[in-house]
Amino acid sequence: MELNEYLAQLDGQYRLYDVGRRIIKVDKAQFKKFESSDSAYPHPYLQHAWLALYISPPKQPENETLMFLKWPLDEQGKIIPYVRDDLVRRLIELSKTPLKVDSEIEDPLKDNPFAFKPDNVRLANLHAMIQTSQHRKPSEHYNSVVKYLQAGTLNRENLANFEGLGLQGIADVSARLTEHKASLKACLPHMPSEALLAFSQCLEHHTLPIDLTEVMLKRFQHDLNTQDNIINIEAAMRIIGASQSDTLRIEAWQSWFNSDYATHIACVLAFATRNYDDLAFMPERITTFLVNLAQLNQEQDGAFTAFCKIAGDLLFLPGIRNLLLNALRNENRPAILGEALQALMNTRQS
Repeated sequence: MELNEYLAQLDGQYRLYDVGRRIIKVDKAQFKKFESSDSAYPHPYLQHAWLALYISPPKQPENETLMFLKWPLDEQGKIIPYVRDDLVRRLIELSKTPLKVDSEIEDPLKDNPFAFKPDNVRLANLHAMIQTSQHRKPSEHYNSVVKYLQAGTLNRENLANFEGLGLQGIADVSARLTEHKASLKACLPHMPSEALLAFSQCLEHHTLPIDLTEVMLKRFQHDLNTQDNIINIEAAMRIIGASQSDTLRIEAWQSWFNSDYATHIACVLAFATRNYDDLAFMPERITTFLVNLAQLNQEQDGAFTAFCKIAGDLLFLPGIRNLLLNALRNENRPAILGEALQALMNTRQS
């Protein structure tokens, strides 16, 4: 039995979320093709599908179930059948004894070899998305974040009073982005670094409208010209990376590539793990990106460890694979890319 078949038999609703790079609702039709081995998984990360399966029986919130599954993928990015079969078997056993999900949302399949527990940031954001989708009230931390934004809108000096804000409350506000867009537009350009980073860890999971992108881009370009400003830069990259505007995202990345922050590890990782596909809009930057990636941590280990892990993951993705390979195989490539490519090949042979 396939997972789709099992879920179709349930007297209830279910949702699938990808929680690998960003939290994304997975299209059920697309997932069915993946599960039937007709297509590759659409959002792979580190050669796995990182899934959250939420099952909600109608009018039975006490019997809701949420589980987190880390499914390994084959070389083509497709499902490995026995992994799916193991889950279906466990679900059938699980259905005999309804489980409850408390307000903190825990994975009920703790003994599942393919289960995992996301970090607290992802848990908070997923909880906020589920509560919003079910038209439920936000958490008790929500109002304090709303009041913080209201106070910051009236006077930007109030934005310094961010201590005590709960991450869950920020996630709740972010999940209701449309409702709070005006106050976010007024406050994000002036938030202190720590507050901006916290908001970025939640806003990056939601599509950013153009007007909100514009105010963040203005701050980002200003911060790029300021020294020792890495927290602001990373936070802005997370937020802008979720923008619905290709044009504004590319403008931001071009500014970043031209800045002193282009080689900073936090920025390179933020771009490589979230917005790598935007390289298709900037083919002239691919070699620069790969060189910056190859240089990460070289002074510490000299083994291209970061490059092998990140580039190895990106080369697994059909949409970007050929663009990267063309740059890596180019006869005129920088010497460091030849060394990094050899290191990557060695890791795959070992």
